[in-house]
Amino acid sequence: MKRLGEWERKIYGPVVKQGMWEIETDQELRELYTDLDITSDTRKNRLEWVRHVVRMDQVRRVKKIIESEPKGSRRRGRPG
Repeated sequence: MKRLGEWERKIYGPVVKQGMWEIETDQELRELYTDLDITSDTRKNRLEWVRHVVRMDQVRRVKKIIESEPKGSRRRGRPG
């Protein structure tokens, strides 16, 4: 198994290659999925979800949660 450098992050966990578990890097994934841009696809899906929530009725729980404003303040420091 090769050593991972700064530009090679672990992503999506290990995969079996030639009977051994290996960790795929960003570069290997880009080579496999050259036509797929995960970042822009995720952003597009988030935008579609927001548009969906905006069109929801006011009585829906998700709509209430998205439009609510937190009241009060959080305590300082570490929870414990």
